[in-house]
Amino acid sequence: MKSNIDIHIADFRILGFALAFLLVLPTSAQDKKERLRIGAVYTKIMDGPVYLDLSTSARIDRSNVKVPDIGLDVFYEVDGEEYPLGEVRTGANGDVRFTMDNPGQIQPDSTGLYILSATFEGDDTFRRASRSIEFRDAAIRASLKTQDSINYIEASLSDTVLDSLVEGALIKVQVKRMFKPLQISEEFLMTDTNGSILVPVPGDIPGKDGILDIEVVIEENDTFATVKTSLEAKVGTPIAHISTYDQRALWARSSKSPIFILIFTGVLIFGAWGLVIYLIINMYRIAKN
Repeated sequence: MKSNIDIHIADFRILGFALAFLLVLPTSAQDKKERLRIGAVYTKIMDGPVYLDLSTSARIDRSNVKVPDIGLDVFYEVDGEEYPLGEVRTGANGDVRFTMDNPGQIQPDSTGLYILSATFEGDDTFRRASRSIEFRDAAIRASLKTQDSINYIEASLSDTVLDSLVEGALIKVQVKRMFKPLQISEEFLMTDTNGSILVPVPGDIPGKDGILDIEVVIEENDTFATVKTSLEAKVGTPIAHISTYDQRALWARSSKSPIFILIFTGVLIFGAWGLVIYLIINMYRIAKN
């Protein structure tokens, strides 16, 4: 009887080990997958588009690499409920921009907080991953102001939900350029108690017809994410457009070549052909005689 009991106990142990192995096996297989990292930056442009810049990367062989061709589901959350916004797929550099066609459809929670999320469901290589960002809706207003013959950019930042001005927010004022904006504000310029800033505009910045495309930005703020507004102001130095299109120069078109080049080239051509003709005439005379 005792041997039978021992056999049954051994059977139960074997069955327990088998069940434990089956439970651990999927987890081990899951652990072998790489961990995907999702980056998200929310940007609102006043009177312009609102978008979410997403990126996917992973740490492989002790180095961070961009991961392309990753499908992401984008949605917003309100009180624990998820509402889909769309799907995107990262490009060859692991980046993608999700533009919100109707930003008004995104609703905040009872405290005025917006929550946007991007989720990757996982595949054979990477585990499931998600990234959420929280922010409050903000608005920037900017205008040109002239005081004592000096031009200023005056801007204010407000919380649209609370309808109140925001104090102590870091703001940049810059002039748009082709490769990198030219910052004209101080390095750490913050809004005052009225939620405003006042930045002088140097008069020696070149611009087409003296017009500068000025941008006011709060960038990756912990509360409001990124918000931008821009305005055009004729406060720069007009660019002098120097053209030699209708002048005779070495770099001009053929019809506007310098006179001395035309004369020199003509002398060379006629001289060369004259020598050829002279040699042909002499050869004809020699052959005739």
